[in-house]
Order: sequence, then structure tokens, then C-alpha cells
Amino acid sequence: MKDGDAARILVLSSRPDMLQAVAAAAAEIDPSPEVRGLFGRPLSVLPTDLVLVDVAEPRATMPYLRRRFGPAPALVALIEGAWIDRLGSALAEDWTDYLFYPLNADELGLVWRKHTSPAETPDLNVDVDESGRIRVVFPSNVRYQRAVVERVVVACRHLADLDGETAFRLRVTLGEAVANAILYGSGDRPGAVVRVSAKAGINGLRVKVSDEGGGFDPDAVPEPISRDGIARPRGRGLFLLKQLADGVAFNDTGNMVTLSFRGAPDPLVRIEPLLRRFADVTGLQFRLDRLFEDGSQVLFDSWENDESSSSPPEVRETWPLGDAGPLRLVHEPAGRADAAASLLSGWLGAVAEGEQSRERLLARRLRRERVLAELEIARDLQLRLLPPPEDFRDLGRVAARCDPALSLGGDFYYLVRLADGCLGVMLGDVSSHGPSAALIMARTLSAVAVATGTEAEPAAALDAMHGQLRAALASTEMYMTLFYGVIDPGRGELRYANAGHPYAYLLGSDGIRRLAALEPPVGVAPLQPYRQARLPCAGETLLAFTDGLAELSDPLETPDARVRRRIDRGDLDPETLVAALFADSDDEMRLDDRTAVAASL
Repeated sequence: MKDGDAARILVLSSRPDMLQAVAAAAAEIDPSPEVRGLFGRPLSVLPTDLVLVDVAEPRATMPYLRRRFGPAPALVALIEGAWIDRLGSALAEDWTDYLFYPLNADELGLVWRKHTSPAETPDLNVDVDESGRIRVVFPSNVRYQRAVVERVVVACRHLADLDGETAFRLRVTLGEAVANAILYGSGDRPGAVVRVSAKAGINGLRVKVSDEGGGFDPDAVPEPISRDGIARPRGRGLFLLKQLADGVAFNDTGNMVTLSFRGAPDPLVRIEPLLRRFADVTGLQFRLDRLFEDGSQVLFDSWENDESSSSPPEVRETWPLGDAGPLRLVHEPAGRADAAASLLSGWLGAVAEGEQSRERLLARRLRRERVLAELEIARDLQLRLLPPPEDFRDLGRVAARCDPALSLGGDFYYLVRLADGCLGVMLGDVSSHGPSAALIMARTLSAVAVATGTEAEPAAALDAMHGQLRAALASTEMYMTLFYGVIDPGRGELRYANAGHPYAYLLGSDGIRRLAALEPPVGVAPLQPYRQARLPCAGETLLAFTDGLAELSDPLETPDARVRRRIDRGDLDPETLVAALFADSDDEMRLDDRTAVAASL
């Protein structure tokens, strides 16, 4: 974060006790940051804010949070003791950091100092000696933690050939160990340092983190999932180390921890017993090597204990094996055991091809993740095409929300300011989802902007849009329901045209009126002049929503009954209506886009 920028701690949780605990812990930070709650509040999130998210909330997922807050704010997972087993999946979603609840004020302070520290990367000297041992000594300061962890993990991946899963576990546990060394060990005393070393061997990787503190007794720390430990604000870091590392050991003083990680299994270790049995059964003498630029490694050699064979070996075939280097099969000359050699050659080729396939699958997965990231950007741009309802609140009470089921969707709403204080309200629902539906939606928004700029009446506007939209829909075999109403407060009336949209209503204290479809959906029937209806609407609320919001968590309640229930409660405020529709819909299992718009002038 840049120096001088104002920063706050924002808490996204429906639990008042969690917000209060964060506020109490933040009060011990000097200077104390402002703490605000986000749940259910229209609070703008700034790039400088630190957002703490209760991972127990149903929507505590990275795609949703990035859509809501954008890419800039730092997102920190708040993990309660009972949820600690979900830490791995939470961290895999690329949170900026994490904190355990009940909250430890020191650890909140550490995360806050990291967030507010200068953004530049500090100088680090990571030394790798001739034996392959990695060493780094750095000042006991929080601003070094992230850089140390990343540099050491990168070096270990190269030297120990770590797979992605082991590298992930190393990154999390090393970050926790370094943070503890800074926070509880060496502290921030002038001249205090923390030491990290790592060495890869035949049994895997050993990473040591030591500090200059007095140490502690790890056996005296209760498990955070035990009855005694679940309410304690300490001990979760140690539990995390034990869960993610393959081995955790402390020195007698308790100021040095050794993290052990078993080496990633060689892709060919699992076939070594089969190779040995093949040699015993067939009598074929052969050797399997893995080739490197500076030499080779023998994986199996049936000649190793056989000095009787005098025939010169023959190189049979080599196969690529990705980063592991090519495989080379060396066996006795053809003619003596050619059938067995051919069988072995074909089998090893299949093994190598399988390993190559794993790498291709990984590459496809990475490409898919990039595509998904691009779709998230496209989704953000798509939603930005929709006019924000707050721009029209000088005319009256207006609310709208669009939430695609996939990264891109076909639902949309549109608001347009018309002459004489009138407001145009449009809602559309394309019959599909994904990029094709999103393209139809974008084309419709372009058409409606032109049509509403030249045509004052709803039917005339739909007439102007129909030709262009029907041609686009016909090429994709989709159709679209479309509602467009003009609220005229001067005349106290609503004029509307409706192309097959089933969920449009006029709500008043005396009941509801469904705004029936006057024409079939766009793309179903040939072009005909649209009809228009006119209704008095003084003091009433126009509400329209798509069928994604008609999929209720209670299948016995119809959409009309749900709207009527809201009116019976007196819920005629547009913001209240839209929020209630989304709250009532089955969010966990929904398969459709959800959009609603409401206005009362």
C-alpha cells in the first residue's frame, strides 16, 4: 500500500460477535485503524482497505468476492476454530492472508502491518551453497515475510523438484513459521534476525526456521479443535504446521522448528517391482536410464549382479518424459530375446506417454484457469454496461441487481432518463447462458440505447429494436423475453410493452397487478407492430424480475404468491423488494441468471 493512503479494516460477517472481536483487537494496534462492518450495508470498498471475510458465510468464495469488491482490496480469510479443517481449501482460493477466530490481537496486528507496509520488495540474499543447502538471514520485520517465503519456495521447487501440492503446503507452513518467529520470537528489536535454511535429500525436504527468542513448549499448547483449545486465540498456527507438513519437530529450547516434506514420488518408482519381475520371468537383460544434460540416472539394471553376460548392450529406444528427462532402454542384442524386448519397449513407451499426458492435462487445466480469469474480467465489463440505479434516484426510488449464474449471462436491465421526468425501465432474459447469451445481451443494450433515444413510447421502441434483435437471435437459435415500461409521474401512469416476459408487476397498497405479456418473445414470431398498455400508477411500484428469481427455495410457493406476501408485509420500497427476491431464491442450487429491477416515482 502506498504511504499516506487511508486504510480501514472491513469485516464481512453476519455475526455481530465477530465484528466486535475485530474492533477490540484492532483497538490494540497503534495507531488504531477504523473498523466497519460490511454485511448488509452499501459501503464502498477502497483499494486500500483490508477486508476480513468470515469463511463460514455462504458467499465467502473468491469469484463472488472479486466480483463484489474488484481485484484491488486485500482479502483475508477469517477461520473459526471449528472450521480449521477448511483452511486448505480456503487458502487454495488465493486469499491475501488468513486469521483464526477467536482472534489474536497480535496476529491481526501482524496482518495489518503487512498490509500497510511499503509495497516495494526488500533486498534479500538467498544463498545456495555447493551442497544445495539454501540459507537466508533477514531482519525480524514483517515486511520481509512474504518475500522470504516466495524466494525460499521457488528455490526449493528447483532444488527438490517439488510438485505443486507440496509447494503449496511448504508456502503455507513456512509463512506461518516465519510469522511466528517474527511475532513471538525475535520480535522487532533493532538488530534481531530470523534464519531460514532448507536442504533436499533422498528422504525429501527439510526446512528450518529459527529465531532469537526464548522459545516455548509445543507440548503445552492444546489442540485448537479440542474442548480446551477451541476458544483459545492461540495454538492454531502450530496445529496448521502439523496438518500440512509431513513432519514437525522443535529443538529443546523451542525457538527452532524443522518442517519435513516427503519428496514427490518418482513417476517410475511404482513400476520398479514390475520391471524386476519382468526380468525374472523373461530372462531379458536390460537397463533403464533417465537422461540429463550432465549425465544419467540408472532406474533399473538387471545386469547389476550378473557378470556372465559378455554381449554388448544395445540402445533400443528413448522416450521424452517432460521435466523428468528422457527415458532410455538398453538391452541385450536383438535376436536373443527380441519378443520380450519389443514387449518391454512398448510397455515403457506407454508409461512415458502416460506421464506426458499428465503434463498435457496440467497445461490444459492452467489454460482453463486463464480462460476463467478472462471470463471473470468479461463478466465485470458486462455488468458495467448496466446503468447504476443510484444515477436515477433524483427521479424517485430505484433499485436493480443482475447476477449471472455463469461468468457471462443473458439477463439484463436498463434504465433511461426520458423527457418530463419520466423513467424508462427495461428487463430482458435471453433463453440461454454463457458467451452467446452475453453477446445477445450486449447487442440489445446497444439497440435499446438507440431506440429509447428516438422513440418516447415503449411499443415504438420495441418496434425499432425488433428487426436487429430477431436476426441476431435467429442465428443462435435463441429467443428473448423483453419488458419495457415508461413511468410518467406527471400523468400518474405507466405505459408498457411486453414481449413474452412473465414476471412484471405493478404493486400498490391495494394489491398487485400482473403486467401481462402482449406479444410473444422476440425471436419466436415474425415482426409485427407491438401493442402498448396504459395503467394508472400514482404511488405504486413497478417490479420486474427474471425466471432465475422465480426458482424458489420453497417449491410450493408461486412467484405471484411471494410478491403478494411482500405486499402484505408492506414491502413496497424498491430496494427492499429486490433484496428480498434475491434472499428468497435458491442460491446454492440455482442454474439460471438472476436479475430484478424496481422503481417508484
